[in-house]
Amino acid sequence: MWSLRKKLLVWGCGALAVVIVLGVIGVAVVWRHLNGNIKTQDAHLKPSAMSGKQDILFIGSDSRAGANQSIGGGDVSGARSDTTMVFDSPADRREGTEVSIPRDSMVQIPACTSTSTSTSASASTSGSTSGTTVAANFGMFNSAFTEGGAPCTAKTIESLTGLALTHYIAIDFEGVVGVVNALGGVKVCVTQAIDDKDSGLNIPAGTTTLNGDQALAFVRLRHSVGDGSDLERIKRQQYFVNQLEAQVRAAGLITDPVKLYKVLDAATQSITTDPGLGTVADLYSLAQTLNQIPDGKTNYLTVPNEPYPENTNRVVWTEPDATNLWNSLINEADSTDAAASSSASGSSAALGQLESVMELELMAADASTDATDSAGASSTAGTSSPGGADVGTCPVS
Repeated sequence: MWSLRKKLLVWGCGALAVVIVLGVIGVAVVWRHLNGNIKTQDAHLKPSAMSGKQDILFIGSDSRAGANQSIGGGDVSGARSDTTMVFDSPADRREGTEVSIPRDSMVQIPACTSTSTSTSASASTSGSTSGTTVAANFGMFNSAFTEGGAPCTAKTIESLTGLALTHYIAIDFEGVVGVVNALGGVKVCVTQAIDDKDSGLNIPAGTTTLNGDQALAFVRLRHSVGDGSDLERIKRQQYFVNQLEAQVRAAGLITDPVKLYKVLDAATQSITTDPGLGTVADLYSLAQTLNQIPDGKTNYLTVPNEPYPENTNRVVWTEPDATNLWNSLINEADSTDAAASSSASGSSAALGQLESVMELELMAADASTDATDSAGASSTAGTSSPGGADVGTCPVS
């Protein structure tokens, strides 16, 4: 006969084994679910090691597909790249540079394969259908995404800049709302009260913690503050992502697995990436290497631009400043030995993963110099304060 003590020990061990098995199964199910959320689309980018030089394209889409219609308002057809930025870092991760690209830039768009049915005048007089070739044309930068999705935007960036992009991440309205709500809001500071009918944002001057819908309105805000330009909106978007990053770091996600799952689920449901970032493990690896960039060593720029003579509501890139900026990123020197010897802690890398997933957003940079600043090789040597005149830096607690 077994003693009561032995019976309790056996039962306890058996129960523990069941818990462990169920836990392993649960983790596997969650992992498969998150991986299944991520959509991929091949943009034929240059293969690269995660530890090497990175040039990553981040796109914020205004697609009204699915739940995005009720969130974004209206039934606008197709999708445009509301926010586009390129993040560059040399292999030694001594610094990073984020360059915002005005969506209203008038540029030469190369021939692309259409991913949508469109009647866009820039495509042809008869429109285009998915899988057909859209002829090269001179038009607004964000129309590249309308006709050919992220692959066409990536192709346009490479054609205009000479950069060899390594990855891209695109996120939609639903992703912004979901991530912010999962985090419990994002704190921002504005210097004046905002009551904007177009975006629906109504907040007082000072500090406000935005919920998901308010956050989306904030990054879309344009007409009721400043000069109403897209260039000032870029600055607000960059400021918002700077605050979002701080909120992620302060959220204690590593010790709160429920919140961590909610954030990851919201983010992965709303992104499209190149196949090289098609799993959570891939995103984690990218975040881990980018997390090696020291705090305060990221430069924030907007591609140099000036009014387009034929339509002052549009801009063209200022030359030779724009070319000098891109060339400084292409030709930057780095130390692969330094990169190989660097390492990030598990907890900070996990937080970096979230930052990487969301920095695509819309978003997608942290701060900016004035859009008319010249940007030669020396432009990437300094940093700038987040946002424009209507926003301030608020501590995140």
